[in-house]
Amino acid sequence: MREREKIMLIGIGELGGIVLEYLCRIPNICEIVTADFNADWGFRKTNSAIEGAAYMGLYPLITFHHLNLLDIEKTAELLKKINPTIIFNGTTLQSWWVVNELPPEVNARIYKHRCGLGPWAAMHLALTSKLMKAVKMSGIDTYVVNSSYPDVINASLSRVGHVPTIGIGNMDLAIPYIQKAVSELLDVPMRNVGVEMIAHHYHAYYWCRHGTGSEAPFYLRVYVGHEDVTARLGDMKNFISELPKRGMRPGGRHGQFVVAGSCVKNIMAIYNDTGEITHSPGPQGLEGGYPVRLSRKGAEVALPKGVTLQEAREINLKAQQFEGIKEIRDNGDIVFMDEAYITFKEMLNVDCKVVTVEHSYEQAMELRKKFHEFAGKHGVAVSS
Repeated sequence: MREREKIMLIGIGELGGIVLEYLCRIPNICEIVTADFNADWGFRKTNSAIEGAAYMGLYPLITFHHLNLLDIEKTAELLKKINPTIIFNGTTLQSWWVVNELPPEVNARIYKHRCGLGPWAAMHLALTSKLMKAVKMSGIDTYVVNSSYPDVINASLSRVGHVPTIGIGNMDLAIPYIQKAVSELLDVPMRNVGVEMIAHHYHAYYWCRHGTGSEAPFYLRVYVGHEDVTARLGDMKNFISELPKRGMRPGGRHGQFVVAGSCVKNIMAIYNDTGEITHSPGPQGLEGGYPVRLSRKGAEVALPKGVTLQEAREINLKAQQFEGIKEIRDNGDIVFMDEAYITFKEMLNVDCKVVTVEHSYEQAMELRKKFHEFAGKHGVAVSS
């Protein structure tokens, strides 16, 4: 039995820190518990949230705990003691935007079609897998909102019985781009633009930055009110090319405010049991992103009329290959496309075709070391 509701944020760095700042400014928010490996930063960041909210006349109860996810048993003990209603996982061994810090010409050689975020999967699987093991070990009944590459990591962990409830961001980040573009092209209020989309992280990355990526399969329908206006948008390739022109925002770490908005949306939809339909990656351990209904029932896939789950999943299975992932095996192994494997072997001297749940931490640390060396050769200092 839970004495009172709590939202726990694990990892309050770039993204988790903004999520904290957003949540603590929601009037009458429940108790918030923060946790981070960096005790000094975590304590300071928690105080920052408390003190900033005070200027708005808000005084949420927020407490900080030092946490090392590598110690699964101690993590489980803390989770059992706190017994949070919702856990937000903001941890990773390397944020997605770090590769973009490379010189553009170098970045283009290492982050490309069939070699995108996929071969970096170990960085995101390593800590998330340990957190989910601790959740299961603790025996608590909680929802886990995962920010760490949920298109792939949720699917991998579902194979071993440790699946988070839902992801955040990624294909969901393309939704406001689409709404804004349609609002301007058809001269209608942005709030009246509805979107139905089945897509992968790959699509959001290339659609929103470059207006490209339409070659990977996806499903998209756009509505104004109750009218399907998709045909009025013309050639879909041309429409996608309009997205960055009309919706471009700061990239990398400077764009995390939008990503945090997606996080808070999902956290509060579950917390408030709204049952609202939105978009998110990784529901029910599925690959890629889907329309979903979020509530205290968890994340229920809410497919467009006439689309079966098999058809929707097939779209994302094909799309993830453009990201550099060939397949996710029944044991959770993440298998890379040949292009991704060869690129990483030649450029980073990393010989890895498969990331496994069991060895993902060791694989991530090797990849991290090799990438830091590679980045240094190109004049980029990657913080450890």
